[in-house]
Amino acid sequence: MTVLPTTHTTDLSHLRRHGAPALSTRNRSAEGILMAWNDLPEVRSPFGRTVADLLEEGPRRQPLPGYEPVYRDFVDYIIRCTHRIWEQKDVGLCRTHYSDDCHVHTLAGPVVGKEAVVQNTITTLSATPDRRLMGEDVIWSDDGDGLLYSSHRVASRSTHLGDDALIGASSLRSNGVLTIADCACRENMIVEEWLVRDNLRAVWQVGGDPWATARAQADADRNGSQDRHLWRTEAIARTREAPDAAIPNGHPALGPAAMLATAFRDDNFGMAAQALSPAVEVRWPSNRHGYGRGYWIGCLTQIRASLHDVAWRLEHIAARPLPGADIAVALRWSLAGIHRGSGVWGAATGRELLIMAVSHLRLRGGLIIEETTVFDELAVLRQVAGGLGA
Repeated sequence: MTVLPTTHTTDLSHLRRHGAPALSTRNRSAEGILMAWNDLPEVRSPFGRTVADLLEEGPRRQPLPGYEPVYRDFVDYIIRCTHRIWEQKDVGLCRTHYSDDCHVHTLAGPVVGKEAVVQNTITTLSATPDRRLMGEDVIWSDDGDGLLYSSHRVASRSTHLGDDALIGASSLRSNGVLTIADCACRENMIVEEWLVRDNLRAVWQVGGDPWATARAQADADRNGSQDRHLWRTEAIARTREAPDAAIPNGHPALGPAAMLATAFRDDNFGMAAQALSPAVEVRWPSNRHGYGRGYWIGCLTQIRASLHDVAWRLEHIAARPLPGADIAVALRWSLAGIHRGSGVWGAATGRELLIMAVSHLRLRGGLIIEETTVFDELAVLRQVAGGLGA
């Protein structure tokens, strides 16, 4: 598969030339109302709001056909149902908030069905029962035909009080990780979810050895039927062959998406970084937290140096207005490449690796002032160690 070229850091017209359908500048909602990315300003981000404000009950601020009356708007649905399930511990609400055949995509493998979601939530709470989830942002879009899409960035804090298959035996240590959950929702139900979590940092914080954990997982992956890992082969093929998500003309995601395309497809990191403020704050997995264009370039080149023959694919976009005329943009993307370079992920193995990531960006005056990218780096090590299938 030939990697699609980019020629300019702010022009993604080539994406449509290679098969992605052109979109109108506005999307049509279930009620036939044309929706732009900045419509319904009363449906506000959780950014800067108090918990009391977020959880205050009241009348609807947005039409939500089929949703429970307690939800005032779509952001309220995401924040409030997360609070009810995780902090109020009413895990059974997953049965009324996930569809019977929902698919939850993670880099460790898919989870299918609401009963699996219920059981996984209970298992997680058994290890970290005091878990608190603080919603940093909800960047959402109306994708038409009654489908609302959210990209929910969550900072969680908890104490490792119970044994856990991922982070090990109880350590009694506190830990905090960043998660982004992208959810496609219809009539009070999450019908599909893409979940990215900084699991390597979670293992580090409780004193675990990420490489030992990844190798143990890879050993288990090699047992039994390998058909259960076909999802990864299919995801790599989509990354290499499927078209990018189309971006409407004038949409705030155009610049950030072109920035990532220019970096990963052209290796023009300096050109790409012109979209960033010189003092940009950068957060990436595994304790990568710094400032400036050079730091951001360093995060990308650590990956690019390890992976050859890379393919990058844009999978979904969303944007919402923030206070003070700032704009929040969410990009879901994937990256595939051959592990031929020794570096941050150890000696080259020749394996093809997959990364499933979500980036949240804050724009001010046309420049990106904050860039947060989350992916499961522990699952990357698991692939390096020979796990998750051939």
